[in-house]
Amino acid sequence: MAKVTEQDIIAFLKEKVSALQTELNKAQAALQAFTGSAPKANAKPTLDALVEKVKSVRGKKVLALKPSKPLAVPQEFNANDKMDKKLAYILSDIGAAFNTDVISKIQELEPEKDTDKLGKAVTVKLASLFKAGRIKGTKLNGKYKYEL
Repeated sequence: MAKVTEQDIIAFLKEKVSALQTELNKAQAALQAFTGSAPKANAKPTLDALVEKVKSVRGKKVLALKPSKPLAVPQEFNANDKMDKKLAYILSDIGAAFNTDVISKIQELEPEKDTDKLGKAVTVKLASLFKAGRIKGTKLNGKYKYEL
């Protein structure tokens, strides 16, 4: 069995710190690219700055991301609006809903749209808005229930 000296441990720990610092710098660069703000040189990023809390209540998990910019809710539905505004209107109208409920509501309002394409577009956009922290989501039995 090889002897491990104190110097070996120190060298290993220094390499580990260096590797972790490199990873931290990469994560800060990615964060800067997404948020557009530069982190302070000596500031240590905290997880609490990015994510408020994950709550678990009887099998439900709520990931509460701090919103980057809340969705503007239009007064009425307009088929010419972007998908963000359509989803904001529908979520404000029906409240918390699964993506299938939102798709059904859009199909009622826009029956001329292709069902498959619309379903995929809504699912992707809801997930994108949730990950960006612009809408809230509660995971129930493997599906997300979205709300403003």
